[in-house]
Parts: sequence; structure tokens; C-alpha cells
Amino acid sequence: MVDMTIERYGRLDVAFNNAGIEGSFAPITELTEEDFDEVIAINLKGAWLSIKYEIAAMLNLGNGGSIVNTSSFLAKGASPGSTAYSASKGGLDALIRAVAIEYGPHNIRINNINPGAIRTPMFERLGGDEHVDLIESYTPLRRIGEPADAGDVAVWLSTDEARFVTGQTLMVDGGVSIPHVR
Repeated sequence: MVDMTIERYGRLDVAFNNAGIEGSFAPITELTEEDFDEVIAINLKGAWLSIKYEIAAMLNLGNGGSIVNTSSFLAKGASPGSTAYSASKGGLDALIRAVAIEYGPHNIRINNINPGAIRTPMFERLGGDEHVDLIESYTPLRRIGEPADAGDVAVWLSTDEARFVTGQTLMVDGGVSIPHVR
């Protein structure tokens, strides 16, 4: 993917790593080791591999760059059955802090967006419309997010307007992660 990008465009300035799976949402005692390994392999190791090769390309070209990853509000919290998913996204949040320290001196920035409930196929698989009223009732902005809500933040982090932002996880969750009485 990285080689094809450089072959086609001659450079790599921005990368957005936005692939992941929710895996099986079940109590930890019901998950298999294979369930856990699959989620970690795709959500954490997949991002790690992408970042590794994106950074190598940016270093090779010497032009710096910006990498944005999709994490999740469940990296900072949890819901019943989210052990593997939450662990994978919490690991991703920790990963980018270390990468930011290592490659900031090369003008390479790396950040995560941590979406909450966003209308996506994953949202639908996890209960979707049958949970909308409940989610909206405890989300301070009183709505479910749209893909553009997260996408616009990812684009902003990729631009020079965010040139002094690195190693951060930006919550894009309508305020649901703010500790408050429900």
C-alpha cells in the first residue's frame, strides 16, 4: 500500500489508518484465545504495521508527515463484552504516544481520533437503531455521530492547522466520555 502510494504520487505526506473489527462482544470468560488474538491482530498489530511502513517511507522521503488512526472511546472506557476491543484500542492509544516521541524530531506527527457512537456498519452490528434513544439520552449533544463528524477531525489532524498536535487521542464522541451522572 505504501509502496504503491509512493510509486503513484512520488511521496507520502498523510496516512489515515481506519481499519478495524469489533470482534466478539462477550464476557471475558466466554471469549476464546482466538477471538482475542483476531481483534488484537487486526486493530493493534495491523495499525502497528501500517505505522511502521508509513514512517519508514516518510523518513526516506525526508518530508515529515501526519498519521491519523481511528481508535475508539472504548479505549478510555468499556462496555460489557468489550474486553478484546477495548484492549486493542487502548494499546493503539499508548502506541501513538511512543511513536510521537520517537519521530516528532523528524516532523512526523501521529494522532488518534476516538469516536463514540457513529452511524457506521459496526454501529449497526452492535445494536444500531434499537439503542439510539438510549445512547442519545446520555450523550451531551443528544445525537448519534455521523461519519463526517469523525472524518472532519481526521482531516483537520492531517493538515498544517494541526501542526503542533502530536501523540494525542481526540475524543469525537458528542461528550459521552465526560464523567457525568446519567
